[in-house]
Amino acid sequence: MADDLGERTEDPTPKRLREAREEGNIARSTDAANALLLLGGVLVLASSIKPFLGVLASLLEKSLAGDHLASGIRPEEVAETVIPAVSEAALAAAPIVLGAAAIGVLAQLWQVGFLISTKSLEPKFERLDPIKGFGRMFGAQGAIKTAMDILKVVIVGWIAYSLAVGVLPRIVALPELGVLAGFEEIGSIGLTLAIQVGAALLVLGIADYAVQRFKHMRDLRMTKQQVKEEMKESDGNPEVKRRRMQIARQMAMQRLQTAVPKADVIVTNPEHISVAIQYDPSTMAAPRIVAMGADHLAFRIRQIAMKHGIPIVERKPLARALYANAKVGQEIPADHYKAVAEILAYVYNLKGKAVA
Repeated sequence: MADDLGERTEDPTPKRLREAREEGNIARSTDAANALLLLGGVLVLASSIKPFLGVLASLLEKSLAGDHLASGIRPEEVAETVIPAVSEAALAAAPIVLGAAAIGVLAQLWQVGFLISTKSLEPKFERLDPIKGFGRMFGAQGAIKTAMDILKVVIVGWIAYSLAVGVLPRIVALPELGVLAGFEEIGSIGLTLAIQVGAALLVLGIADYAVQRFKHMRDLRMTKQQVKEEMKESDGNPEVKRRRMQIARQMAMQRLQTAVPKADVIVTNPEHISVAIQYDPSTMAAPRIVAMGADHLAFRIRQIAMKHGIPIVERKPLARALYANAKVGQEIPADHYKAVAEILAYVYNLKGKAVA
């Protein structure tokens, strides 16, 4: 019934997922990316801020200790005074900047991988439809988004309140500390708050990503007819494929009709495998396989052989070994020379033919 109504009940095929990805239609969560960027940025800043501040303090100390404060800096001294200071500050800030950039890239890659698509940038005038716009704002998706935003505010407020209650004695004791110790204490409290908020937002972001992925897979569902049409496009029309197989079988039969009569003996399994072997001492260094097949082809080889009076010898291990290790048109493997020679000697003896 669902198929008759064209309902999308089938999971998207790999081809549909690949096409959607090429169009930029992928599952992703901006909340998860922002939370990872916040948490990672805080950790990078916490690990690099002390060396950075140490360099800035050293630069400030050098600038205050120079003689130029009283005399001023002459124009020709600007380059040799300013450039080294700026370079040193840039090197000190490099770990922070590069770390934040790496986390920003990682925040996108872990969701979508490496993807470059310009199709999502193409103008789509249906996005300007005010009715659809109101539907996105006040529909189910908008309601979920609003609920997530409210939940984030509540969680952040609760974390901040809980932390404030826990560190209240430390906050009250701040006036008793020196300037540097006070700033260090404030930084420690702020770092704790940022890490807790970032971790909570990351958990919410991962949950949001799971929801977005579920919605993405649901939106890409296909009808049974769409799956059938895609299978036809990928594998070819079943009728055409059947016709090709029929032609291939006919060609194989024609090759058997010309190749099998040239054989000196047919080695069989006895029913599942048939191997046609020819040996001409004047033109061949070793016996050669002119035809072989399994099941229906094996039966057809035996039919042709009986029609032309070619001996059929049952040797199960040899037939299986030749079928597995040899190819049509090639000489038999050296490992089987002795076994094949014995069979040819037997056949030649039956025919009264001399053995080379």
